[in-house]
Amino acid sequence: MARKTQPHEEWISGAEAAQLLTDKTDHTVSADYVRVLGNTGKVETKRIDGRTKVYLRADIEAYTVKKRGDGSIRVAAGHPRRIRTEQVEQKREEAIA
Repeated sequence: MARKTQPHEEWISGAEAAQLLTDKTDHTVSADYVRVLGNTGKVETKRIDGRTKVYLRADIEAYTVKKRGDGSIRVAAGHPRRIRTEQVEQKREEAIA
């Protein structure tokens, strides 16, 4: 069942919501991430038309974006193709030596 909207509730666009979240945190938040928050039910959304959604300002202001890892784990794991290329190059060097 949908929540009844109160007359004092303010709805904002995805870009405005992203800017609010960016201002609250130490890193950039995109409008795409705000859309994901809305799709997963973490912030309330309202459809304006077939392709436009707005977000409840109170939910955006209450949400805290958590800092995730710096990506070093994925970098250390390496891309599979890069690893194969490095292994091939290493074998070539061993064959030459």
